[in-house]
Amino acid sequence: MKLNKFKAMVPAALLLAASVTSCMDDLDKGNIDPTVQAEPDLTALYSKCYACLILEGMDGTADFKSDDNGKTTFIRNVFNANVLSTDEGICWWTDGGLEDYGKNTPKPNSDAIRFLYYRLIMDISYCNHYLELDGAQADQTKLAEVRFIRAYLYYQMLDLFGDPAFIPAVSSEMPKQAHAYNDKFQEGMSRSEMLALGRQFLFGWVENELKTAEANLMAPQPKTDNDPNYGRVDKAAAWLMLSRLYLNAGTYLNNNGQDNPYWAQALEYAEKVINSGYTLFDESKMSAAAKGNGYKPYDLLFMGDNGSNGASCEAIFPLLQDGKITKAWGGSMFFIAAMWNPDMFTVTGLDAATTNNTWAGMRCRPQLLEKFTSNPASYVGKTAAEIRAMSTDDRAIFWGKDHTLSVLPNSEFSHGVTTPKWNNNYSNGGTPHDAGDVDVDFFLLRVAEAYLNAAEAALHQGDAGKAKQYMDAIRTRAHAATRGSYTLDDVLDERAREFYFEGIRRPDLIRYNRFGGIDVAYGWEGKGGNETYTGAAFEKYLNVYPIPSTEVMANTNLTQIDGYNEIDN
Repeated sequence: MKLNKFKAMVPAALLLAASVTSCMDDLDKGNIDPTVQAEPDLTALYSKCYACLILEGMDGTADFKSDDNGKTTFIRNVFNANVLSTDEGICWWTDGGLEDYGKNTPKPNSDAIRFLYYRLIMDISYCNHYLELDGAQADQTKLAEVRFIRAYLYYQMLDLFGDPAFIPAVSSEMPKQAHAYNDKFQEGMSRSEMLALGRQFLFGWVENELKTAEANLMAPQPKTDNDPNYGRVDKAAAWLMLSRLYLNAGTYLNNNGQDNPYWAQALEYAEKVINSGYTLFDESKMSAAAKGNGYKPYDLLFMGDNGSNGASCEAIFPLLQDGKITKAWGGSMFFIAAMWNPDMFTVTGLDAATTNNTWAGMRCRPQLLEKFTSNPASYVGKTAAEIRAMSTDDRAIFWGKDHTLSVLPNSEFSHGVTTPKWNNNYSNGGTPHDAGDVDVDFFLLRVAEAYLNAAEAALHQGDAGKAKQYMDAIRTRAHAATRGSYTLDDVLDERAREFYFEGIRRPDLIRYNRFGGIDVAYGWEGKGGNETYTGAAFEKYLNVYPIPSTEVMANTNLTQIDGYNEIDN
């Protein structure tokens, strides 16, 4: 079954009982009724479990109430939480708590926190509903896929909130918090103790769910958008998420990313992915047309034809978009429109290939540019093509013309260099399906992550030779010079170069103890709301986000995350 069209969506009576416990005014949509038990079309609900990761709802409407439907989309909210809070990016828009992310001052009553939490809970509820239907039990492969998606979503809950509500099944009862499911929990524990227990429980639960799902997933096999199973997860997705889980085990189990008893397992599962058949997309796999049009392999990962231009050999979990059929404001469209204005061009001198390119919000903090050059000011005043010509790394896709180096004051798009990394052009010169909506599939999980997970874990295991092998592969694809050896700091910087603006930077910094903590020396412009080049340190409790105050007020089973005020800002 092809998923790239997402034609079948969930019927109106889908049950989301107790998925979100706050006042139903916040979820005021006709298709949500916690008193109705429906038997939806299985294909529709199965498709919805995938679609909810990149679409805001059905036919351009949102699954829950918002002043802007696009703000409710999963990948957009994860981007906001994991990029805007770090040394990678910042946004000058003043709506919905984005400024709070940029200043590392998240508030329990902000729209940004509510949308992030609600979207995760709602998507988990779709999966719960499918997994419990009698008709779904007949296809164990699809059942395993949905189980994987639910485990992936709870991984995000673990990473972002630490001790969220845990809802393992559709129920009309008020959900309990994750810590309550830990056998070590006792009444009267402190909030810090409960957070630790919640993280410990979710770590074990996600680990078990990923391993259980893996058994019935399809064998790993790269696909293109012409293949019937393109977009469906297979065993490699479970392996990569297990590697990511184990790589961050120190954060989740010991509140110290470097105190990790699971480096060996992180390496083991990363190498399963590397040896699975998924490969890095390099020059040998490019078409003559793409080469003739001036592109490099890294460019093609983020273009309108990335499902067919060869780059999908790297896409372990692509979220699918088609400009004619999937209309969405918070999916791949966001990654173009929010980082472009009409005066920008790609590295080959083209526009964004979509009329929706004027949102002009996100820019790069100088510390991201420093990962590519010792003189980030040299990018100021330059087009993407000019920066490409002067760079020694294909991944340096930036736009500095009419922009300053500093992102401060954070008051307009021109303050800070930006990136046209995503665009809707076709590498072969073809025409996109729609003038506005985009065809760019979002590669949620890429095989490149396995290489860098393996390099980091290998260094912790004392195998510098293996780490060099994997780091060299990543850098060679980018036409960057290889080195005689690599350090852990080199790996962290390489992750920034490879994955900037893809939504995974925050957990990387936390794992290296370079995010929250008043003794953390590493800084970036505007860190902690301090308007200096290196910012200021902030408290370690900010390594996780608060539960929305609406949830805490509505459900007496929930306790606010340690460090935050119980319900207010």
